[in-house]
Amino acid sequence: MKKDDKELEQISTTDKVKAMKALREAGLKVELSGSGVPTVVCASASDIDKEIKHTRKILKELRYFGSFGVRGPRKSDQSQTAEQNSEIAEVSEEAVPA
Repeated sequence: MKKDDKELEQISTTDKVKAMKALREAGLKVELSGSGVPTVVCASASDIDKEIKHTRKILKELRYFGSFGVRGPRKSDQSQTAEQNSEIAEVSEEAVPA
């Protein structure tokens, strides 16, 4: 087994969660993909190159050498945001006393 393979196997879930938290603290929108890889969600597809460089810098400072992802927005992201906004409005209306 190569040294690189061994290092990648030793990356734990805790490291991924720390990486995700550090990226969120940097002001980025982050999610864990289905395979458990921290993924940065860009506002537009044209920002991907810039976000990759920014994400690499943050993770290098954290000494996280595992996989990460950067993706553009999906149509489903926008519909989820609209649904979440309507739910927040409903909850806030219920919370306000009449």
